[in-house]
Amino acid sequence: MKLLSLLFTIATCCGIWNVLAESDNCTRTDARCDYKLSVRKLSDTLASKFSEIVKELGSEYTAHFEIRTAYKVSRYQTSDSDILTSIVDKLSFKLFSATNILKDMNSVINDNSTPSFTHPCPFNSIRKSVFIKSSNIYNNLPALDTKSKMLDRFKDLKIKRQYFLSHMDYATDRDCAAMPHSNLRYLYHKVVHPEPKLVVFIIDNLMKADSLQHAVNVAKETVYALQSTDVMALKMTNTTDFVKFEDACSDDGISDLGNATDNNKLLLREYLSSLEMASINLSPTAINKELKILLNQNNLPKSKLFIFLTDTKVLKNETWLKMFPYSDDVGTKFAIGLIYENQVDKNSSLGILHIDKWHNHSNNHSIMRLHINDSGVIGQVASAFISLLPVKYENKKVKVEGPVWEATERDFMVSLVLPTYTGVLGLDLYWSDLAEDIIYFKGTNQKKRAFVMDFTGKVIMHTFFPRPESASEKIKFTNLEYIEAYDFIFSVKQEMISNSFGNMTMIDKNTTKSIIYSWKWVSDLYIVCIVSEFYEQNMFNKTNIFFTRSNKEILFHRLDLFPPKNGKMCRHFKQVATIDQGTVYLSPSSFQSPFTYLYDMGDGEEAVTYMQNYLAYLKSVAHGLLSNPGLKNEIQQDVGFLNSILSFYKRQHLHGIYSKYIVRRYAVTESGVLVMFPGTVLEYDYEPVRRPWYTGALEYSGKIILTPPNLDVGGAGYIVTISYAVKSPFYPTMVVAMDVTMGFLYKLLIDSMPLCAMSYVKCFIMNNRGYLVSHPGLMDPNSSGPIEQQHITHKESMIAIDMLNHKGFVTKRLCNNFYDKTIQRFYEFNTSLPNVLSNVVSGDHCVHYYIAAVPGTNAFVGLVNASCSVGAFCPCSMVDRLCLNCNRMEQTECECPCECSSEPYECPNVNVSRFNQDIPLCGMMPENNNHKSHYFHNFAENLKSCFDFQCETYLTHSSCLGVLGCEWCQIDTDGRTPLSAPFCTSQPTCFNGVLGAVTPYGEGTFGHLNRDPFGNYSAIGPIAGCIVTVSLVIAVAIYCYRQNVSSASCHNLYVDGPAETWHDADVQMSHLQSDDMHDQSGQDKLLPAMEIEAPISPYRVVTGYRRPHTAGGSDHGYSTMTPHEDSEATGFSVNDPTVLSDDTKSDVSCPLPAKIKPRLKAGDLNMTVLPCGKNSIIAPVTVHRHMEAS
Repeated sequence: MKLLSLLFTIATCCGIWNVLAESDNCTRTDARCDYKLSVRKLSDTLASKFSEIVKELGSEYTAHFEIRTAYKVSRYQTSDSDILTSIVDKLSFKLFSATNILKDMNSVINDNSTPSFTHPCPFNSIRKSVFIKSSNIYNNLPALDTKSKMLDRFKDLKIKRQYFLSHMDYATDRDCAAMPHSNLRYLYHKVVHPEPKLVVFIIDNLMKADSLQHAVNVAKETVYALQSTDVMALKMTNTTDFVKFEDACSDDGISDLGNATDNNKLLLREYLSSLEMASINLSPTAINKELKILLNQNNLPKSKLFIFLTDTKVLKNETWLKMFPYSDDVGTKFAIGLIYENQVDKNSSLGILHIDKWHNHSNNHSIMRLHINDSGVIGQVASAFISLLPVKYENKKVKVEGPVWEATERDFMVSLVLPTYTGVLGLDLYWSDLAEDIIYFKGTNQKKRAFVMDFTGKVIMHTFFPRPESASEKIKFTNLEYIEAYDFIFSVKQEMISNSFGNMTMIDKNTTKSIIYSWKWVSDLYIVCIVSEFYEQNMFNKTNIFFTRSNKEILFHRLDLFPPKNGKMCRHFKQVATIDQGTVYLSPSSFQSPFTYLYDMGDGEEAVTYMQNYLAYLKSVAHGLLSNPGLKNEIQQDVGFLNSILSFYKRQHLHGIYSKYIVRRYAVTESGVLVMFPGTVLEYDYEPVRRPWYTGALEYSGKIILTPPNLDVGGAGYIVTISYAVKSPFYPTMVVAMDVTMGFLYKLLIDSMPLCAMSYVKCFIMNNRGYLVSHPGLMDPNSSGPIEQQHITHKESMIAIDMLNHKGFVTKRLCNNFYDKTIQRFYEFNTSLPNVLSNVVSGDHCVHYYIAAVPGTNAFVGLVNASCSVGAFCPCSMVDRLCLNCNRMEQTECECPCECSSEPYECPNVNVSRFNQDIPLCGMMPENNNHKSHYFHNFAENLKSCFDFQCETYLTHSSCLGVLGCEWCQIDTDGRTPLSAPFCTSQPTCFNGVLGAVTPYGEGTFGHLNRDPFGNYSAIGPIAGCIVTVSLVIAVAIYCYRQNVSSASCHNLYVDGPAETWHDADVQMSHLQSDDMHDQSGQDKLLPAMEIEAPISPYRVVTGYRRPHTAGGSDHGYSTMTPHEDSEATGFSVNDPTVLSDDTKSDVSCPLPAKIKPRLKAGDLNMTVLPCGKNSIIAPVTVHRHMEAS
């Protein structure tokens, strides 16, 4: 027996030794190795490395400031009621000031003969307003206590334009032809005809081409003026049915009637643009029957208007008048738009016949007859049609309309209007100005949110909305019950609408948390509400905070305006910088009025004066001597506190062990003050507290946060941000962060575990949402496809499918993104994972994986051992972000992160609770690199580089990997042939390892570099250069020839749809598929020439950059996946102004393929403009490349 037990012990020990030996020394591809111990060791090594790196950011340094060098400041947390009162007082003040201006305007206009006018005209400047500095309008302010917070500069009310819309000329200012009036006409009819109405268009397409075009233009302009509550129908005289509208609420998905939403307006506009002449018409009696059937539908509006657009054939043949379904209903109006063609002088005019009874059709009933050769008159005619309906509005009562999105301003406009007997007086105000306290509301960390609601229950600004100036898509407003999706919300909403102020505490039955709603009315126009969710009390209820007194010079980030006194400026990649000192940046949220700050900074010369005032105030040692120029109270102390860290940052950056891998270091306080080393110029609208690295660090306090790669706007290539929240009872909460090269993360993997460099092994790092931070596929020059926002389901589908079977490790979740009306699907991985996980399904696999959480971070490290290729994939849409099946979501089914529309659930007969009762809000949308990032590139080009990277001194791949500004060059200029002798060189020379590859910053390389250093490495380069040069010469010659023989240049790129047509936020872009036909009514206006941007600009960072397609190139076809909830990828919005010509007059245009398309992706930035001509065919095309097996 003893002998048996001895043999068993020896066998067991040998078995254990073999497993350990295999795990430490696995080199054979076919070996069944258990890597669990190695991966556990790797995760611990990475954890210690990351904690070392964070120490370089001062996470411990700041906690050990000597208290004796500090002074104490008391900070009190303001109560919700005080914050609410402050927000309401400020908003009331602005609205009251605007109301007084309206009343002043009204006293001037007192007779019936005043025509419509708009001021200023033309309005073409961006972010420039009419400054109203009238002293008398402040004498009769409301009895609210404005205190010291109402600074003098707030009294310069920022007004986009003033106008008077007269009944006399149907709200058309004939003296201001340059003004697009669609928006004003829309507003006029919203005020004068607020009731829902049915408008039926009957278009006679048995007309001459010119007449038909005029009829189409009139119909389009009439459609523009309709509200989203109005209903429209379109009937062509040569077809037996009505034009169908998409109707998500009907059984079959289509309907004869469509609400005048933006979506339906655009679809109708496209349909009208494609109309062709007919050869035959239906009989009037047949049309009459169809119209009667239409009128028998349920729930039609009381007011009905039938518009028949035809030519003079009606005067010759009275039977056409029998077409109308006459009734005794006073709310039903019939009108004929008669188009008269004068063949002699090619002039056209239109007369409107208002028909009460079919037999009463003499020309005496003509309302007006106008020449319709210009777009202004066409709009006037459209307005005259709608004016046939009964007028219903209250005189002398100020109303507020909007907000309405204006693409050229990248902002919403709110119209304050005063209806009078002669017309409508109005002011257009910036919604970002009025609602700035909601946009920049602080408190999301304490589970608080704020919103503004109108009295219909629609939420028109919310803390979770993107900032309008950074929004990549148009924000959609929605009702309160779709946002606060609780059982009790209807009773809360009723209380808000009934009582001018109050608060209610409600208990959520699912989580038993208390939710407090505090609200207050702003005049009778808006309701402001703050929502607080109470869990445990906040850890640090700061009252006494200590600040260091620092005598260090403060260096403002605008080095181009305020250069360092004791140092030199240099160029850090593409940015103006200095390494003698760090810089201080104040974000918009650091100011009492963020909108005023943004407005001032866009004001050129005056901006310098404002910056001097800020700087003088920050530097003033004797507190209280200099008046505050508009900063929040705590800013001065935060700047002093952060400024003292910069000397530590400088020492670490110049002498630290990781210096050659770190692009920049920075720290941000909750108030939006940022310090950075190397000191760098930043854009004035940059908002650090809304970035993913900041919000992630606060959300996962105590953890080191890794943000997936994104293209550095400063020119350093692809970077990963590492951040950490530092909380202390004695200092303000701040987030410290650094940007490191993407290669550095991969180097950490290889150095910590050399096995990761083997061909049959892939090591990767992903974050807690499953997005890859480091992966061989992101570094491989032989791989094509995107680098940003790559998910584990894109790159390692086989593993993702298996991981979903690990209970407690990964959960598929939903959240409600109410501002774009989508339900987001995403993955959440458990960061407290105790063990190393491997394949769930046992048996023989040729793909084994091991994954472990990296302690103290939001990241996981994984290892894949693949001895074969397996063609597994997770279903993903290759066109947009839409989920392939929105009706079900199974936890164990693999799919890419995606979204579903929530709009079908907003139908009148749908129970809200069925849809989003248990779906939480997605929260505040982190901002991406969507803002213009020019970083004064031309100014920086002339400066000497801050660091000499000396890439040529690194002789091995391992030493070159991840070094700032360096790339290991492996592939020749053809993108396929491996170099016989790879070498380390500067990044622009060999981006992503391909010699001469175009960088995502739009740079060409060989044009301005010496070929000698790498002449030995490639013989193909010079030949390719010659071929390219010859091709360019031929292309230019052909282009010049065509330009000479062409009658008009046709490649004008237009803003997608005129800003004036975006009335309500009802367009779900995913629904639209067809091209945006150019509107010949003249409403498509080019942006002013002053805003022209190059299509490929080093300042606009194209984050949808695809690497050159190389040998073995691969692309999952999933490159369109860009998550909403945590995206740092730049979107390409339909409102991005891309203009190639300043020819604002030309109506000759070649429409780009699918300008109104499913969610525009970053990859769509590579546009091809096709030659324009009679024989051109424009077609949207999706190209799918080879699928890569994981």
